[in-house]
Amino acid sequence: MEDRDPALVAGELRGYRQFDLRHDGLYPRVHAESGPWHARLERARCVVTPEHAAPVSGCTCGLYAWYLPGSATVAIGPASAVVAASGRCILGDRGFRAAAARIEAVALPGHLLYRPLAAARVRRMLAARYPETTVYASTRRMIRDHPPQDMSGLGISAPADRSRGYRLATFGLSAAVMVPTYALFLAPRDAAQTLSAGWPVFVLLVVLWQAGLVWLLTRLLKLQTGSPRRPG
Repeated sequence: MEDRDPALVAGELRGYRQFDLRHDGLYPRVHAESGPWHARLERARCVVTPEHAAPVSGCTCGLYAWYLPGSATVAIGPASAVVAASGRCILGDRGFRAAAARIEAVALPGHLLYRPLAAARVRRMLAARYPETTVYASTRRMIRDHPPQDMSGLGISAPADRSRGYRLATFGLSAAVMVPTYALFLAPRDAAQTLSAGWPVFVLLVVLWQAGLVWLLTRLLKLQTGSPRRPG
């Protein structure tokens, strides 16, 4: 994400980012030693030059967020969130750095969907720590209720979000190999023996499948970490 000239944005600017979900709050994925974000309003602090007010041009300080959710909701482990930034903002091509922000909404990580007791504990913690933040069970529903803002009025045309296509391709590629493999095990013995004669082709397909998955996952991660200055 390359900085443009500093811009003052009236009101609040919506963005998307991720947090590490811990027992006592939502921690930034970079500079986690600063502690969890405050409930009402988190203010940016420069860890390199504490004397200046963040953000400033030429420095990496500020609270980061992306204009589009795809770039900020790729990884499965962290909690995806919608933030409302305020104060001085420095706008980039894919996201921005802000002087202050609040957590407008947060989606529980996917691994909690199958752990109802743990999800209930997390919800209680978030309700106590961030009472004004809406908690969602899925990122898709959160984004539906908190869609991206139109940034054209600020002269911003964010690159197209390709993450959905990459995710669909990943699922499709997985199904293209897994379904025939399971079908082979369920096929009649005679048919399975006939098909097993072509095992070199099967091995080649598995190698190509793994290479395709690695490429797709690399593209997905690049969408999230493509900025030379990662979210703080």
